[in-house]
Amino acid sequence: MEKNEPAVPGEPNFTAHEVKVLNAGFVRLVDWMGSDVDIVRAARVSYQAAWRAGKDEGSDAKLIRSLIKRGHTSPFEHVVLKFDVRAPIFVFRQWHRHRVWSYSEASARYSELDMGFYEPERENIGAQSMTEKQGRVTENWAPENATMNATAVQSIIRDHNSVAQRTYRQLLEMGVARELARVVLPVSAYSQMFGTVSLHNLFNFIRLRSDSHAQYEIRVYSDAMLKLAKHVAPIAVQEFINKNWPEGDNPE
Repeated sequence: MEKNEPAVPGEPNFTAHEVKVLNAGFVRLVDWMGSDVDIVRAARVSYQAAWRAGKDEGSDAKLIRSLIKRGHTSPFEHVVLKFDVRAPIFVFRQWHRHRVWSYSEASARYSELDMGFYEPERENIGAQSMTEKQGRVTENWAPENATMNATAVQSIIRDHNSVAQRTYRQLLEMGVARELARVVLPVSAYSQMFGTVSLHNLFNFIRLRSDSHAQYEIRVYSDAMLKLAKHVAPIAVQEFINKNWPEGDNPE
C-alpha cells in the first residue's frame, strides 16, 4: 500500500500539491492511497499472477495501457485521492451530481462564510447560446462593443456580490442565526469542501467535466485535478489522457 507522505517533516505542506483556479479558488491534493503499482497488482491478482515477476521492464505500463484500452475499470478503484477544494457554490452544485464521491462541505450553519465571491474574467462572459440550453457564447456575442459590455456585466456582478456581503454581515450583527442569515448569499459565494474519490470515478468525472462543452467554471477544477492526479499515478493518468484526447488537445 502506497501512502501520501508530507512534503516536509512535521505539518503537511498542502501548497506543494495545489492549483489555484478562478479568482479565489483552489484545488489541493491533501492525501492519497495507492499508485500505478497498486493498479497492476489489483489486475494481476485476478489471474493469480505474481505482483511483479522480477524487474518491471515496462510491463506495468503495458498492462495499464491494456486495461484502459479494454475498459477494465475495477483495478483503478484501488487508488483513492482526497482533495481540498474552494469553489463557488454553483460549481459545487454541479460537482455533487457525481454521487460516487464522498463529500464534506463547510456549513454556514456552524460558521460564517467569508471566502469571497466569484467574479468572471471578461473573456469568460458571454451570451446565452441559441443552440445549446446549457451553453454560452463568448466569441462575438456583442460585436458592437464586446469589451464594454463585458465590463458592464462584471460591474453588475461585483455590485450584487457587495450588497449580498453587506446584507449578510448586517444580519449576523443583528444576531440573526447563521442558518437564516445565509439565505441572502448568492451561488457565486465561495464555499469549501473535502472530496474523496477513487481514480476510476475521478476519470469518469474528468471525462465529462474537462470536455470542451462543460461549463468553464467547473472545467478548470477538473483540469486541475487531472494535473494533480499525475503525482499519484502518472502512468495511468497519461494513458487516460492518450485515450480520451488522442490528438493532443488535452485539458492540461
